[in-house]
Amino acid sequence: DQEAPSLRSDHADSSMLTEVEFVFEIGARRFVILRRPEQMRLKQKGDGATRNPHEAFLFDATGLALDEINESQRGKIVAEKKVGVVDAAVTEMLGYGADQFRQIVLLPQGRFETFLSAKTKDRLEILRELFDVSLYRLLTSKLRADAEVVERHVRDEREVCARRLAAEGFESTDALTAGIVDAETRHADLRDNEQAALGIFEAAQSMVREGEKIEAQFKAAEEAASTRAALEADKGEMEALAARVVRAERARSLLDAEANVTDAADEVRKSEDTLRRAREAAADAEAKAKSAAEALKKEADRAGEIEDLRRRIEELGRHEQALAKSTGIADELEKAQAAERRAAGKLDDARRSLTDLQSKRHQKSEALKAARISETRRQDRAARLAALKSSLAAAQTFEKASNDILTAKTDFEKLGCDHQTAAHRAEETRARFDDIERRLSAAQALHLAAKLESGAPCPVCGSTEHPAPATRATEHVESDQAFREARTAFQQADQAERELAQKLAGAQRVLEDRQARLPGLDRPDNSAAELNAKVLDEQRALDDLGPQTDIVKAEAEIDRLSGEIETLDKLRDTLQDAYSECQSKTSGERVRLEEMLAAVPEHLRKQDALAAARIKDSQTLADRQMAKATAERTATETREAALTAQKDQQAADNALTICNERHSKAVDAFRSRLEQTGLSDDDFRAVKPAIATISEDRATVEQHHRKLEIAKETAKKTAAAIQEQIRPDLEGIMAQQRDAGEKLAVATEQRSGAGHRLQQLIKLRNELAETLRKLDEAEAASGPLRNLAALVNGDNAQKLDLETFAIGAMFDRVLEAANLRIAPMTNNRYRLERDLEGAGRGRRGLGIQAFDVFTGKARPTATLSGGETFIAALALALGLADVVESASGKIRLDTIFIDEGFGSLDTENGTGTLDQVLQVLNKLVSQNRAVGIISHVPLVQEAVPNGFYVRKEITGSKVEARGAL
Repeated sequence: DQEAPSLRSDHADSSMLTEVEFVFEIGARRFVILRRPEQMRLKQKGDGATRNPHEAFLFDATGLALDEINESQRGKIVAEKKVGVVDAAVTEMLGYGADQFRQIVLLPQGRFETFLSAKTKDRLEILRELFDVSLYRLLTSKLRADAEVVERHVRDEREVCARRLAAEGFESTDALTAGIVDAETRHADLRDNEQAALGIFEAAQSMVREGEKIEAQFKAAEEAASTRAALEADKGEMEALAARVVRAERARSLLDAEANVTDAADEVRKSEDTLRRAREAAADAEAKAKSAAEALKKEADRAGEIEDLRRRIEELGRHEQALAKSTGIADELEKAQAAERRAAGKLDDARRSLTDLQSKRHQKSEALKAARISETRRQDRAARLAALKSSLAAAQTFEKASNDILTAKTDFEKLGCDHQTAAHRAEETRARFDDIERRLSAAQALHLAAKLESGAPCPVCGSTEHPAPATRATEHVESDQAFREARTAFQQADQAERELAQKLAGAQRVLEDRQARLPGLDRPDNSAAELNAKVLDEQRALDDLGPQTDIVKAEAEIDRLSGEIETLDKLRDTLQDAYSECQSKTSGERVRLEEMLAAVPEHLRKQDALAAARIKDSQTLADRQMAKATAERTATETREAALTAQKDQQAADNALTICNERHSKAVDAFRSRLEQTGLSDDDFRAVKPAIATISEDRATVEQHHRKLEIAKETAKKTAAAIQEQIRPDLEGIMAQQRDAGEKLAVATEQRSGAGHRLQQLIKLRNELAETLRKLDEAEAASGPLRNLAALVNGDNAQKLDLETFAIGAMFDRVLEAANLRIAPMTNNRYRLERDLEGAGRGRRGLGIQAFDVFTGKARPTATLSGGETFIAALALALGLADVVESASGKIRLDTIFIDEGFGSLDTENGTGTLDQVLQVLNKLVSQNRAVGIISHVPLVQEAVPNGFYVRKEITGSKVEARGAL
């Protein structure tokens, strides 16, 4: 429990690491643990110190002799570095942890009596780890969880039902039933209201139809009068339209003269357009001629550029010759560069392959290390799995035998009940048969007595004397048929009783046989279900380890990879030399090429770049020459076009003069014709649009006249039809109909809502009835489960849960074993007992009290003296070790360490309590159990034959051996 840094000796050399190496064995297997506590050490480089963390290593050294275990060879790694991982591995192997170790293996100074004085809760935590009672804890949890699920389901469903009732406004199912009756009454009343509203609405509909018919007649009369008035109002407009038709016919005779004027005006406009285009063309041709002359002058000024281009083309030709001569050297350079690239690629491939192989070898090495660990675990788990399967088979056999006994006992009890019922039935039928037989005999005696005559022999006994003939009434006597039926019923019941008696005897023999076989079977420590779960867990853990690895094959693969790495390492060096040679050759060829192309500009040293430059300059020279020729040709063509445009402009001017004269003559002729028709120019323009509609306008005038005559006749007839009619208030009648319709809709909606409400309540009642019935059944069926869950969870008179009860049963064995130790150490005065009552409201059932033979009473262990407390704690630790080792196959406790406590024992000249304790410990040693004692008491030191002293000196502590260890 000390802080890790304090474990390092203050006297240790600064360059020496503090570590402990412990070799131990469990059965046939040997292990090594190496631990290094947290400590400071000198830095390997520079001054100062650095901190080493707390580390631990666990090795499997099975197969290694003690003298073969050294710093470089400790066996296969099981766990390393992380302290928690190593601790967990050790706990798994031993079957208990540090706290349990201090209670049954190592009894530290001042703490060995902790278990003796612990409360039930603390003692339960310790025993829970030592005795595997997880099955009872899981069973308790499962029962509690199952009961809670059932209770929660019933409670939740009842709450759902209550919420559904509350949502409909009811507090109970009785209130719902009353609500359904009210809903039925309301639905019937609303249905009657709906029928009454329907009758009112149909009467209102009939009145509306009659009123609409009369209103249609009044509207027809109004429309006829309105049509007549409208036609008479249009009479003046029709007369004006007729006059316009007459004027339009006179204007139609002037259309040909107007067309001549229009054609002449069009020719004038066309001539004006032609003249304008001719003038624009002449101006454009003059501008083009001037522009062409300027372009020709520019081309003449650039004549020097053509000579420069010719010289540049000649120079590019010389560069081309130099490139042609250097082609061979460039090819050699390219070959050298290609060889250099190939060499570099091979070198890179070799380096990558080497890296891959080294990585693969590392991965294989790590996998091999993991495989070794996995193989060790596989062997352990396979052994545990085989043991568990053997235990499972035994447990299944035992449980099957137990279940067969339960089945036989159930059959026996059922047959016993059936036999009792059959026997009772047989007794009843026999009594009935006897009664009927008795009454039938009485009836026959009466019948015979009635025929007896004095002096005549009796037909039964033959006597001639009849001192007491039967004389009672015969109205209730039984018939012979009833007698036969009673006899048959009795015989059947008696036969059924005898058959059931035989079956019951057979069932009893079966039960006795099965009960006799059960003691011959080994009672398992765990149930088959628990063992099967452990087998499955162990099998899953074994499967989780994955497929088995061939260690030899993996080691051979690593050796093969090491050989390939060595070969590839040599190949890499060879390729490095070849790559350096290729680099030298490439540099030489590059220098020769630079000397050959020194006169050629850098950007023209490529054949395609040089060819492109030559093509570009040649194209530029051709463009210059072409531009000059084009400018000369364009100047000539534009001068000729300008002269032609001037001639076209003069011709267009003459044509316009002729068109103007023709238009003037046409205008004069049109004005002369206007005067002849009596129309002015404005009149002609105003009436001209009507020429196109002369026929339509004439037809319109005639049609208006016909419609006016028809409208007069229709107005007269419709007025006569309504002469004796009274115009109805159609809006009021329709308002009455709408009001009746709205009332009908409200009544229908109310009736529909009431019906829906009624159906909803009936559906709710049916659903709730079925749900509540199922809930009652579920609650009744789950009653035993809930009661059992409460009992195993501590809701009982002893306030004990099932796990504590199971541990208490194991603890009784611990106390029995402890009493075998404490009796000789206390001259049979004390005996440890379990305190079942306890105190307070917490857990109870694991308390300890000491029964004192001197007083005949039990008392708390806290009242024991110091020496008595030491003896009681020691006896309890020894008893606990005995029971744990016998109860668990994987836990072995063949060593115990005691740190002090002997100073509290009396000596009485060598014959006191100390001597008795040492005798018990010596007896343990004779039973192949090692006992280690740490003590400063001289009598204890003298009693221990083998050991060593720890001597304190100013330079540190030293170990001094005494006797052979």
